[in-house]
Amino acid sequence: MGLLTVITSVSFGTVIFSGDLAAALPFGIGLLLFSSTIISAIPTFLSSYPAILATVSEPSIPVLSLVARQIVEAMPNASTQEMLLTLTATIVLNSVISGLIFLALGSFKLGGFVRFIPYPVVGGFLAGTGALLILGALHSISGLDLHHFTLSAMFAPIVLLQWVPALLFAIAMFVLPHRIDHFLVIPSIIVSAIALFYIAMLLTGTPIAQAQAQGLLLQQLPAGGIYQFSTIGAITQANWEVVWQQVPSLAALWLIDSIALLLNANGIELVASRDLNLNRELKVAGAATLASGLGGGLGGFASSGENRLVHHLGGNNRLVGGLVAGICLAMVLGGAALLSFIPKFILVGIPLLLGIEFFYEWLYQAWFKFSRSDYAIVVLILLVTATVGYLQGISVGLIAAIVLFVVNYSRLTITKRVGSGAYNHSNVLRTSEEVEVLQAEGDGTYIVELQGLIFFGTANKLLNQIRDRIDHAELTPVRFVLLEFRLVSGLDASAVLSFAKLKQVTTAKQIHLVFTHLSPEAKQRLQQGGCLDADDPFCHVFEDLDRALEWCETKILSSSKLTQLEARSLLDRLKTDFLDPNQAERLMSLLQVRQLAEGEHLFRQGDPFDNLYFVGSGQVSVVLELGDGQTKRIRTYTVGNTIGEMGLYRRTIRMASVVADKPSTVYFLPAEVFEQIESSEPLLASNIHRFIVSLLAERLYHREQELKNLLESS
Repeated sequence: MGLLTVITSVSFGTVIFSGDLAAALPFGIGLLLFSSTIISAIPTFLSSYPAILATVSEPSIPVLSLVARQIVEAMPNASTQEMLLTLTATIVLNSVISGLIFLALGSFKLGGFVRFIPYPVVGGFLAGTGALLILGALHSISGLDLHHFTLSAMFAPIVLLQWVPALLFAIAMFVLPHRIDHFLVIPSIIVSAIALFYIAMLLTGTPIAQAQAQGLLLQQLPAGGIYQFSTIGAITQANWEVVWQQVPSLAALWLIDSIALLLNANGIELVASRDLNLNRELKVAGAATLASGLGGGLGGFASSGENRLVHHLGGNNRLVGGLVAGICLAMVLGGAALLSFIPKFILVGIPLLLGIEFFYEWLYQAWFKFSRSDYAIVVLILLVTATVGYLQGISVGLIAAIVLFVVNYSRLTITKRVGSGAYNHSNVLRTSEEVEVLQAEGDGTYIVELQGLIFFGTANKLLNQIRDRIDHAELTPVRFVLLEFRLVSGLDASAVLSFAKLKQVTTAKQIHLVFTHLSPEAKQRLQQGGCLDADDPFCHVFEDLDRALEWCETKILSSSKLTQLEARSLLDRLKTDFLDPNQAERLMSLLQVRQLAEGEHLFRQGDPFDNLYFVGSGQVSVVLELGDGQTKRIRTYTVGNTIGEMGLYRRTIRMASVVADKPSTVYFLPAEVFEQIESSEPLLASNIHRFIVSLLAERLYHREQELKNLLESS
């Protein structure tokens, strides 16, 4: 692993410090080896995963190679030293800001935030990184000028001897490890490639000096320490105007490095079969990147590819990273001269290999994983990144992803369920006559249960849907439109405008528009948009759908032939349902009376059972107390209904509270009196039992019908 890291560092150096900066290649190699030393050492001691191996950020290499070329172009009359100092200052700026971003994300536990970046955008950027790595590799080939590129130049003998072996080496490094699962495959390929190169030199009689002159080997590197600390000189002598011009390219890198760090961390979790503390890994990578940046080096983090190889090699402790850091440090301090004997095609082949790996994952495998629209975004970003630039590629990709999201989300329905008052009733227990009226006229109540985010892409669709129902001549005319917002996560300004238009439509046709279960934010937005008006007789707001349905039912019943909802007294109801009407009068003589004011409790949740209650007049509701002062209405009872029959038979505590919705008269039969009736008046007892069973059966039937209609409308 140490040899691979050293070779990769040297290869990255040849990519960045090429062309007009080729003379500074020894400085660049020293900088990359220093970076690898720091990036490997700090995570080794601080990471939550002992066998972690961190390397220089791969996405940063093509970006910095591009930045280096841009600096050269922006400083045509400057010396190599001036351009080198400006590039070093740019690298320092990039590493310091990247490190601070990692530290901030980890410290504030925002590691998951970057995952909101659309996945196709990440894939497109990494595919673009692969393209620029390949271009960077071509830039490092001696004798090849990509600014005046011709196809024939690729077949010049000197150029051909560099890129053909490099391509074969990259293909071998890509294919063989996928086919042969053994930890010695990669080292064997590298050693074999070097051996074959020197065998070819021996057979052709090519001396080392000639190979270096032809670009087949690196130029002779100094025998001593190769790293030069130049941060202070770079900061004080750099052309900062040119440095600031590189910020757009660097800004894209800051974002992608954050995403790449977390993607690699997820890959390491899969390889190691253990969870990592992602926020801690962000802080560790931030500290390493910041330390490297202060020394003029590049940033980095743990790579899933290298850690997969470490896992195959059996590495399970901090010795792995320590050895790699030690080898890199040895090269920095005095072993750089050995690097001159590494064949150039291997150094060119490493970025080619990385480019092929990025293409394989984000162009080939993505074809089978992504939808065609998402895949098109990947290809679009790749093309823009390779031809225009990183920042432009990300910008185009984000715009395309946002447009695609809006289009796709607009296709989703925000309507969870559509119903009518014919089979959606409130929790008020109505008489059979009232239920018949509500079922006959219930289709005039149009109920829409909304869900998700309501925005310009979905709000207009909802408006058209309700308009179509209102204008449908063959259906029952709509009197009420009920909109339930319980599952709505938010709404934007355009959605508010659509609701304002809906209010105009319903008001013009004298249709009641009813909003239910509005969150405080949604209610405020609708009020600001003119959708809610307390003085508007056709616009109403209720706390939940149940209360809204009760209000609509009362409106329907009040305009029907049932003008007196309490026309039948409790005695009339008992005489109708008792087999012996005389027994109804006998029961009434045994009942005691209790008057309830509006809001007064008949009993509370948790109270012991004491009486069986009959509603004589008014209306009471059974409410479930949920804690924190919250309650949920379970059922509402009117004249002729019983309360507490479950307690009568099971002798349990009260499972819910009962409160009067308006002034009410309640009759009650004490438990001890009922026991006396059962022992001494069996005929009356049987009539009471029959009455209770009849009420329970009727309630169960209504619940079954509601459930059936609910399932049919889903």
